Amino acid sequence: MSDELYLVNAYTIEKFKGNPAAIVYLKSNVPDKWMKLYAQELNQPITTYVIEEQDGFRIKWFTSLGEINLCGHGNLGAAHILFEEHMAASPIKFLTKAGVLYAEKVDSRIKLTFKIKESESIKIDQNLMDLIDQPIKKVAWAEDRYILELDNDQSVNTATPNLDKIKKLPSTGIIITSISSDKYDFISRYFAPKIGIKEDYVTGSSHCALASYWKKELKKSDFFAYQASSRGGEVNVSVKGDNVSLEGEVLTLIKGRLL
Repeated sequence: MSDELYLVNAYTIEKFKGNPAAIVYLKSNVPDKWMKLYAQELNQPITTYVIEEQDGFRIKWFTSLGEINLCGHGNLGAAHILFEEHMAASPIKFLTKAGVLYAEKVDSRIKLTFKIKESESIKIDQNLMDLIDQPIKKVAWAEDRYILELDNDQSVNTATPNLDKIKKLPSTGIIITSISSDKYDFISRYFAPKIGIKEDYVTGSSHCALASYWKKELKKSDFFAYQASSRGGEVNVSVKGDNVSLEGEVLTLIKGRLL
């Protein structure tokens, strides 16, 4: 039988919102070089490859530039396809380069559990100030990326990043964030040009860092968050010990087969 291809929108139930992902369900192993080339051909923010193994599902993620170790929305999309198209039992066990991950059905949403990205406050210097055209309130470092807190959600929505300077940072990228004046606890945007993503639409991994940051700032563990990209998406975030649970919904747009 042919390998299967799906295009999904993650962290939304609206067409053309949330974060797009290509999900490729493989019937047999293929070389990483083929995965990279196929991801370039599909030209989506992420292409997720899934293959069933004896003790779970092996999963890999590729941007147009190459493989990455973790992708939250690609993981969410893969779980959605396995639940909806392959009747997988909950929880699903995923085998990844970042370790073992699990996906569970929670009513209409899917819950993913990741390790938290602990954040630590750092000083604001000129190099960081030059990354964005808005005043920076606070800065933190969270494992592999910077978190820049801005004054309000309007500043987050209207900010223009300096992608050339962000690309030169010793980090995956930067998150800008603020407390929300709407129904959300906080909003954010994420820029990662170094890995081929100028601005990500809705990012699971950044919320693993934001969970740590806003837990300290707001003195709470459960959040309703919004990533304020041009497509936008909602994420339910919960901190439990060293783990972060992210819940979201997924919509399938396209189903096909690889030739």
